[in-house]
Amino acid sequence: MLESLKIDCESPVPVYRQIAGAILDQADAGGMAAGHRLPATRDLARSLGVNRNTVVAAYDLLIRDGRARSHTGRGTFLVDPPVAEKHDDNWYGGFSQAVTGAATAGLQSIYRLAISTEGISFVGSYPADELIPVRAFERAMQKALGARGVRNLSYGPTAGQPELREAIAGRMRRDGSDVGADDVLVTNGAQQALQLVFRTFLDRGDPIAIEEPTYTGALSALESIGARPLGVPVDERGIRPDLLEVVLERQRPKLLYLQPTFHNPTTCEMDTERRQQVLELARRYRCTIVEDDWGGELRFKGQRLATLHAMDGGAHVIYVSTFSKNLMPGLRLGWLTAPTPVLRRLIELKRVQDCGTSPILQAALHAFLEEGELERHLEQTLPRYLARRDAMLTALEQSFPEGAHWTRPRGGLFIWVTLPQAIDGNDLFVTARQRGVLYSRGELFHSDGSGRHQLRLTYSAATTDEIARGVATLGQLVRERWPKDNDSRTDGETGSVEAVPIF
Repeated sequence: MLESLKIDCESPVPVYRQIAGAILDQADAGGMAAGHRLPATRDLARSLGVNRNTVVAAYDLLIRDGRARSHTGRGTFLVDPPVAEKHDDNWYGGFSQAVTGAATAGLQSIYRLAISTEGISFVGSYPADELIPVRAFERAMQKALGARGVRNLSYGPTAGQPELREAIAGRMRRDGSDVGADDVLVTNGAQQALQLVFRTFLDRGDPIAIEEPTYTGALSALESIGARPLGVPVDERGIRPDLLEVVLERQRPKLLYLQPTFHNPTTCEMDTERRQQVLELARRYRCTIVEDDWGGELRFKGQRLATLHAMDGGAHVIYVSTFSKNLMPGLRLGWLTAPTPVLRRLIELKRVQDCGTSPILQAALHAFLEEGELERHLEQTLPRYLARRDAMLTALEQSFPEGAHWTRPRGGLFIWVTLPQAIDGNDLFVTARQRGVLYSRGELFHSDGSGRHQLRLTYSAATTDEIARGVATLGQLVRERWPKDNDSRTDGETGSVEAVPIF
């Protein structure tokens, strides 16, 4: 995209200003969203045939004007225009870095598209609207407003309603964790749970080990406090222990953030052996694990694997989960459990933030769980998600060129697709959006801005017809951009529905 812009050497406008202007023109036209990683200065200078210092000057101009932000070791990223450009009453100063970083913009980009009604959307990792149990939850809400309606419409305990905390603890005990109601903190979704944990343990500049790639919301939360993510690559079995040990030994991070089950975005799952290896490393290097189990109940077939928290006895693991993915995102109800000294600090921080999560929603959710409605809901929805997953796998096989790779998830809500690195994912995204198809760009899930050739495609919220049409459109666009020297499948590689995850 930028590499194709034209430089007018006869123009009175300095070349560096021409480059900066071209970048802003593409951004304002929708070609590059906030959070977009600009090309490396050396690469762009080479493609434009100009001195690297000219491109550096262009990027510096964007940074001074508040349209870009530079992150050492990661690159330069576009940000939204400063509010001062939109209002005349500029009586306030600049914003903090917590709300202007690239990862924060990336999360906002995904969320904005996730709630968009335009075209066919493979963006938001959430349940389909038509599968949300509206009537059952309505009955639960009526029950919550019944005998104890006044109590449920008043302030409640910061840690959460005791009945709901016990119900959550009971579900965790069923899965092997030794916890009680007093070990649970109810939060406004898993996102708040992660923010509380990160803010409790990390100061600006502190290292934290993460999977690479990882959940965009976690990257956003870490950037907002100025933490230093240390990305450790994943394979089809999850985070690689050999590379993790190098990071733990050399950097000594306090925390290790993991999604062992149906990893977002790659969909990989740690087997029991790998989980034990990771636990042993964390104990050896005294690193607390933050286990994000957002989709453990979204397994299509087979038995659920023991969580890290259950395997460890909760001694070195802070466990985070949510009802947003397996039930309904509008609830904004999640929870965490942690050792008592840690939980006490987390509750204190939550009290400062919001004094507690909505009591009426907690009471309604408790009534919903008490009636066994979540189990009935999952019995109905999981077969439909499986059918939609299969429809997307079939569409990928039919529409994408040989040499493209994708995962075959055993649960969850999405599929991870990998294309040749020569394909510009941002150009693909813009064109796909113009054709009425939305997806999540791979670079938004990487701490280092890489992954532009990868896509996350959510199947849960689309019909099988939309999946077929949307993937066919993407497949056509991918074929148009397929590099000529990569038009055949190499030995041992496959993109078929029988493929194992390839990373």
